[in-house]
Amino acid sequence: MIALYSIKPIYSDQIINGKKTFELRRRMPANKLDYILIYSSSPVSKIVGFAEVKGVYKNSLAATWRYVSKNVGISKKDYLEYFNGCKDAYAIELGIVKKFIRPFDITELKPDCVPPQSFSYVDQREFKRLIKRKTEIV
Repeated sequence: MIALYSIKPIYSDQIINGKKTFELRRRMPANKLDYILIYSSSPVSKIVGFAEVKGVYKNSLAATWRYVSKNVGISKKDYLEYFNGCKDAYAIELGIVKKFIRPFDITELKPDCVPPQSFSYVDQREFKRLIKRKTEIV
């Protein structure tokens, strides 16, 4: 399964630059993730790349922080703020990351596509079409 994620530019840049190897989330899709498509939110507002999903880690806030803190590009204060009200945290472990040479508008995915609040599913045929674009492995 493929999901489109809206990610703040500060964090999408860290993923694209290979410094952030875990993406934190409050909730996850019901099915196993194979890839995430990375939409860098405003002011970039472009699909900038995609990443293979190596696995998903779910545990208490404290245990998740101990496991991923060096690879998420966020302070503990911001981490706790993001997960305020949650008893568990999800961390998506990213494998191979590819950045698009020319990031593109989300409407190229589908004409009526809008950035998701959390995530949205991506049709496998559309994903295969998109990943034929020129990319660089990071």
